[in-house]
Parts: sequence; structure tokens; C-alpha cells
Amino acid sequence: MIIIVLTILAILTYVSWINIEHVPTRVIAGVISMALLVASIWLLTANMSNHYGMKKVTTTTEKTIYSAGGSKSPAGMLITQELGTKSDNYVMIYADREDGKAKAHFVPDKKNMPESVNKTATYKTANVDKATVKTVTTRWEWRNHFFKSMLGFGGEGHSLYKQKATVTIPDNTWVALSAKQAKQVTAKQKAAAQDKTAVAAQQKQMREAVQAKVAAYMKNNPKVSANDVADYTREATAEMTADAMKQMLK
Repeated sequence: MIIIVLTILAILTYVSWINIEHVPTRVIAGVISMALLVASIWLLTANMSNHYGMKKVTTTTEKTIYSAGGSKSPAGMLITQELGTKSDNYVMIYADREDGKAKAHFVPDKKNMPESVNKTATYKTANVDKATVKTVTTRWEWRNHFFKSMLGFGGEGHSLYKQKATVTIPDNTWVALSAKQAKQVTAKQKAAAQDKTAVAAQQKQMREAVQAKVAAYMKNNPKVSANDVADYTREATAEMTADAMKQMLK
């Protein structure tokens, strides 16, 4: 709409100053049309340079994520790859569903780099029960219908201002690994699997350690339910598996 308005006002300004013979009428019409033309140009310039007529609208979403190592492993796994050096901005591999396949998230879109620059993703560990990704998105939206109808010719509405995603994983039952570390752990696990006697001994040791922790838990909580015991057993197994993976990185 603003382009049409500018065209009409430019024509009216020209006609007012050139074609109107009556001087008072010429001056009045010329000044008014020129003032409106200047105001329209200012409105367009202000919108293009400072998003005049728009406001920032922030939305937050949060969802559960699942291990990159699949559901068979008791411990969760998050694979990370930092973009650049000390940028605290990562591509991360995890699954969106418990039975889903792990895939890379937050990969920059090379076809739309201006928007990708405004997107960042990081991760942290915390004392939580499940892994989640929280995404905070801020977009430019029109203040009202007038500004949208006047200035919304270039699709500026709903344009991204910034987006930050934060992946939070449990500090005791998940492990965050770089792509290099993930290969290192996989290689060590394959090498260890060749010695079946050692594998059996390690599995027995872990079972006994988990049983000891569960026994202590039940002793300290004599009225605990069977479901609570099962949940604690899974948590203890996941915690010890995560500890074993962390030891492989040393």
C-alpha cells in the first residue's frame, strides 16, 4: 500500500505545483501533498531502518527430547558439535521421540544465512529428571492493521529477530559428548566387547552395585511402592552406565 500511496502523492505534488494556476490554491495543495509525501517517505524509511510500526513478540516452547544412543542404553546421550571456537553455539544430535531416530538439530540453513545468524543453541546439565529443549523465539509483528496494510508489502511481518534454544540434560543419567568423543566411546565399547569374560564380569559388577543401591533405598524407605522401586532401579542403572561412559573419556 505504501508504494501506491507514494506514487499518488508524488503525482499530486507535481500536479499541485505545476498545473494549478491559482496561486493560493497551488501553494495550499502543494504544501499539503508534499508534506504527506515526506511523511510517507519517513514512515517507509523508519520501518526499514528501525522496524517502526512493529513490535517484538516472544514465545517460549519446551519439549522432552530423547537419547542419541537409542532407547536400549540405560543412560542418555547428547552429541554436540560447536560452531566456531568458544561460540557456545552448537549443532546437537538427539531424538525427538523415544522410539525415534536421532538426528541433527540447529544446523544453520545455508540458503537463509541472515536468519540463521539470529539463531543460537546451547546446552547445560542440571539436576532434572528428563532431558528437554526450551526454545525462546522473538519475532517482529505488526502493531496494528494500519501499519500492516501500509507497510506489509515485503513480508516483514513475523520476521525473526532472534531465537535461542537451550537443551537441558540430567547431570547424573545423561552424558554430553562431542562428535569426536562419541566415536572414542564407541570404539572403546567395541574393543571391550571382544573380551566376553571381561564384559560378563563388568555386567555382573554393575548388577551387584545396582542391587546394593536398591537395597539401601528400600531400607531407607520401607513403605516404598513396587513402582517406585522399579523407577529407582532404572535411575540407578542409568546413573552407573553414564558414569562408566564418562570414565571412558578420561
